[in-house]
Amino acid sequence: MRENDFLRFIYDGVPSHPDVPIPVGDDMGAVRLICGPAGEALALLKTDQCLDGVHFDLALHSAAQVGRKAVNRCLSDCAAMACLPAGVMLSVALPREGRGSGEAFAQDLFVACRDAAARFDCPVVGGDTSLWEGRLVIVVSALGKLPPGGRAIRRSGAKVGDTLFVSGALGGSILGRHLDFTPRMELAQRLVRAAGEGLHAMMDLSDGLAADVPRLCAASHVGAEIHTARLPLHEDAWRLAEKDGMPAGLHGLVDGEDYELLFAMDPEAVPAIVNLTQVPVTAIGTVVEAAKGLSLVDAGGGRHRWPRGGWEHQ
Repeated sequence: MRENDFLRFIYDGVPSHPDVPIPVGDDMGAVRLICGPAGEALALLKTDQCLDGVHFDLALHSAAQVGRKAVNRCLSDCAAMACLPAGVMLSVALPREGRGSGEAFAQDLFVACRDAAARFDCPVVGGDTSLWEGRLVIVVSALGKLPPGGRAIRRSGAKVGDTLFVSGALGGSILGRHLDFTPRMELAQRLVRAAGEGLHAMMDLSDGLAADVPRLCAASHVGAEIHTARLPLHEDAWRLAEKDGMPAGLHGLVDGEDYELLFAMDPEAVPAIVNLTQVPVTAIGTVVEAAKGLSLVDAGGGRHRWPRGGWEHQ
């Protein structure tokens, strides 16, 4: 079974609930809490797995690298929803023997997780540990909160005519960046404050642009045109292209684990985000009617089919 097929089965199988304003299918879910005389509060929730042999390789990567990645993957989803992390929980299945075993490794792993969360004033509030015969498994769960006056930005708000942006640069993360990235927490908060209601939809790029643009469009019931010449390519995309012969631009489209933000904005709000932060943001395309589907537009105006690619478990 392919991951996307299973996810669709889950989405269709979870009934709606009056206390769940953001159901499964977004970067985070949300539960409405009744807080007595204080009124209502919204708790945003996320959990992420990190598996040896899938998301990292203990033959190559240290406990510190693995711990940082495990936490930052989860916090990247907090950034995508424009919320702040209020706490994380860590569940770790440690190998009894071999790579990832032993007290020193476990301690280094915890310290890395703790420090990655602390960078965003986010405490570790609990979790679970166990020993088993398999490889290292880390599960990080995050509780998010909205800042005063803030709002959760979902995948489902993109509108026809919106401009599509990405932050940072794309492609080639397998060369090492996937282990050492910074969740775009500050950028997300600045975007919300500067653009206001003009920021319509947002998600993080964990599986690659070619896989994640369709997800945002499906949630918003729209299509998209992406201009390939505008894609901001990381130097690692060019380095990887020299090694494997695949065009750097294709790496920018299909490589996973960029952990940048993809967002849709009303064009009238775009001037408000110019020179917003030290993190560059680049307009890469336009939201179009759903009937037009997804297409790539080259520098000469030629249109191409949407590429197959991006990360998907299967």
